[in-house]
Amino acid sequence: MSETNDDKSNEETQELGHKKCKKICLAALVCLLLAVAVVSGGMYYIQSLAYHVCRVEAGVSVLPSDFLKNPNEDVFFTDASQPFDITEPGEYNIQIQNGMFVYRCTLIIEDTIAPTGSPVQMVMEMGDTCEADSFVTDIADATQVTVTYAETPDFTKAGNQTVEVVLTDKGNNQTILDAELFISQIRTDLTIEAGSGAPDINSFIIEAKEASFVTDIDAFDYTKVGDYEVSLKADGYTYQVMMHIEDTQPPEVEVRDLERYALISVSANDFTVSAEDVTEITMAFKEEPDLSYIGTQNLEIVYTDGGGNETVKQVSLTLLEDTEKPVINGAVDLRAFIGESVSYRRGVTVTDNCPDGLIMNVDTAAVNLGEEGVYPVTYTARDAAGNTASVTVNLTVTEKVYDINEVNAMADSILATIITPEMDQLAQARAIFDYVRTHVSYIEHSEKGNWVRGAYEGLVYGKGDCFVYASTAKVLLTRAGISNMDIEKVPSSPMHYWNLVDVGDGWYHFDTTPRWDHPVMFMWSEEQLMNYSARNRNSHNYDHSLYPVVN
Repeated sequence: MSETNDDKSNEETQELGHKKCKKICLAALVCLLLAVAVVSGGMYYIQSLAYHVCRVEAGVSVLPSDFLKNPNEDVFFTDASQPFDITEPGEYNIQIQNGMFVYRCTLIIEDTIAPTGSPVQMVMEMGDTCEADSFVTDIADATQVTVTYAETPDFTKAGNQTVEVVLTDKGNNQTILDAELFISQIRTDLTIEAGSGAPDINSFIIEAKEASFVTDIDAFDYTKVGDYEVSLKADGYTYQVMMHIEDTQPPEVEVRDLERYALISVSANDFTVSAEDVTEITMAFKEEPDLSYIGTQNLEIVYTDGGGNETVKQVSLTLLEDTEKPVINGAVDLRAFIGESVSYRRGVTVTDNCPDGLIMNVDTAAVNLGEEGVYPVTYTARDAAGNTASVTVNLTVTEKVYDINEVNAMADSILATIITPEMDQLAQARAIFDYVRTHVSYIEHSEKGNWVRGAYEGLVYGKGDCFVYASTAKVLLTRAGISNMDIEKVPSSPMHYWNLVDVGDGWYHFDTTPRWDHPVMFMWSEEQLMNYSARNRNSHNYDHSLYPVVN
């Protein structure tokens, strides 16, 4: 007996779902139906192991076992099968082989699901155009999708308009999306060359009756590459435009070759005669030079401007070997007094054929400035090549003898500059008071017991404590012919010294030492000073029996 196509029912159709294959059979599955008949002395088989038709949604994967009613992973497509693409709807003739049996089936790929996508808002300059697919993103469908305009937008009309775009897939399923289009009368961005200066309003306008800047266009630095937002108005609309300042011109550079001694550092700038560009230029060696190489080496220097443009220059560097020692000049024997500081480097210089990297050290480790003696001082100079030279001198340290005649001479020289013939003694005293206050700086310590030394330190070094202030005032008052007397606080902790002065009308207090509250203790009466002293922890208490009566 035989089976015709008319006998095949829905039981012979396999439908595959959208996400995975699912077999649907309206009748009970028959695992194996073999009818054997003898016809004209022969034998044949009737099969119902495979579906005659397999329907699948586009995009769903299809396996050979999907065509069998009883799946078998060993089944495969034969070479006689028509190639198919699950993204291309249509009917395909398929042959599958399961063991010794070959089945002829039909694969129907259908697309029944409409495509999806997201609309995109477009901003365009007036006169520009774009394709419909510019208004859609994230398109999703199993088959190829074409995008068309429902109606072509008017790209010459300024302002907003709604644009309908149609998404059509291979199954002719359609989705219509509404997108927004804004047509700008102003350029959406503008690019200018660095150094060209501020553009005028017309550089931003495509078509407008009235336009003006909101942004101060002259405030930008047009030598700086970058992006700058510019706000302007045109025909009642406010627009934001991105202005791009770019530098497309490489630097103009002139270089020179160099000859130097080895081991001396060298920079790209040393080779540069001139480098010009609208924007800032940086320069660097492509490869760093070998500073130890004796001879000539070729180098490349890269000059880069603010726009990233490069100019590469070739130069040569010739390095010479330095074998010449430095020369130390002006190193002579020194003298100093105990307690004084010494300027060891004063008047001492070093010369060398290659002064770069030249250093000089002074070794004073053997010196003791607190004790008389003769001490060695060694000067050592070293150049970059390691050549060295040394000179040793003697420093003689002695006790300082303070000569009253020397101090008097210095005081007379100062008085000649601050006192004039028409001054009376009161005016002279005030000039001396002001000089000491402005030419001596306060420090916490000085040697006591020798007023000549105190005066010397005040006149020569210009610094000291209250003893130095009082001693400096004493020598100046004495040399000016003004009667004066030393006065000392009691008790002596904390100690304090000042002067008494008589300019012809009796004794007064005369204290040049600066204090925290800045009093001017010039010719103060006894009452003034004692009132101040009482308010300041007896700052000027003294033994009245040792001094004359103060006014």
